[in-house]
Amino acid sequence: MNTLSINAKLPQQKAIEYQAHIGTGLLKQIPNLLKTLTPVARYVIITDSTIKNILGVRLVKELKKASLEADIVTFSAGEKNKNEATHSKLTHAMLQKKCGRDTMILALGGGVVGDMAGYVAATYMRGIPYVHIPTSFLAMVDSSIGGKVGVDTKFGKNLIGAFWHPEAVIIDIDCLKKLPQEQLINGLMESIKIFLTSDAKTLEVVENNWKKILKKDSTLLQKIVARSIELKIGVVTRDEHEANERMVVNWGHTIGHTIEHLSNFSFGHGYCVGYGILVESKIAELMGVLSTEDFEKVCETMQGFGITKIALKAILKKFSTQAIIKQTLIDKKARSGKVKYVLLEKIGAVKITKEMFGHEVDKKIVTKALTYFTK
Repeated sequence: MNTLSINAKLPQQKAIEYQAHIGTGLLKQIPNLLKTLTPVARYVIITDSTIKNILGVRLVKELKKASLEADIVTFSAGEKNKNEATHSKLTHAMLQKKCGRDTMILALGGGVVGDMAGYVAATYMRGIPYVHIPTSFLAMVDSSIGGKVGVDTKFGKNLIGAFWHPEAVIIDIDCLKKLPQEQLINGLMESIKIFLTSDAKTLEVVENNWKKILKKDSTLLQKIVARSIELKIGVVTRDEHEANERMVVNWGHTIGHTIEHLSNFSFGHGYCVGYGILVESKIAELMGVLSTEDFEKVCETMQGFGITKIALKAILKKFSTQAIIKQTLIDKKARSGKVKYVLLEKIGAVKITKEMFGHEVDKKIVTKALTYFTK
């Protein structure tokens, strides 16, 4: 019997374009901003149990006041609830409300809400539009940009998901006014991460003004958020699906995600990334890529925000080195059972070899780096 071959040549996907609006008092302008986007029949706010009472109910009222049909669905706050069960619960809630493909999701909340709501948007009826309205510093500078959405599993963090970009990102700096300092630092780590790898000049601004930042100076916070987004958009535009350069925005995350997972999410994501930065900087130094002077400067920068060698030592001593290395093998940057690390070359730049941003690192080097912080 002859084999028949039939080609399917689909038109190339159109370019994706959206805007990030950053300012103060923007929450009050959401109804007007939404009206400038593609018109939809209704809006569904997805948020967690905490943000619902703080901002969610109020936003529903504002939308209805502007003659926009709006509903709200929620899930219990916390990283532990960013899972497939919650995704199913939210999806079924929308089906029960008879939401069609002419519905737009509004992701109102921090990084967990954004990842969760974005994943619902990516999968509901095979994809509907959504808008990010991040309320935490972490979500503003990182997770709301780039279109990476998904959930955690017992095997690791963010291992199931999709690339699904929002129609817009609306960032109201006023949301940070009542944010606890711990949460401010939690988000600031993602900004410091991208400044350390890509922008030494802005890193210096942060180092020189860290007291004002912790006092929530709106002008400084807006500049940090805007520059963080600008840098990340540049990387995402060049490498949307994390095939190469986008690994840079995951610097510190190989070890950071491991600490998160092994500790059962006892520590904030940003703090774990901060600790990951320390270990991965040490790896680069041990490999002769990063100078000892720059390694110490990284440690000094992190120490100013409470990410210290002493704190890291206490955390790492809770787990065996073998368990940490085993967990890194599930990292999204792993290829053929080998982990690819981004290596800091100097403050503001990473090592690039033959246009590749990820580098294999011998387990002995990783072990030596971990041992440095635990001895």
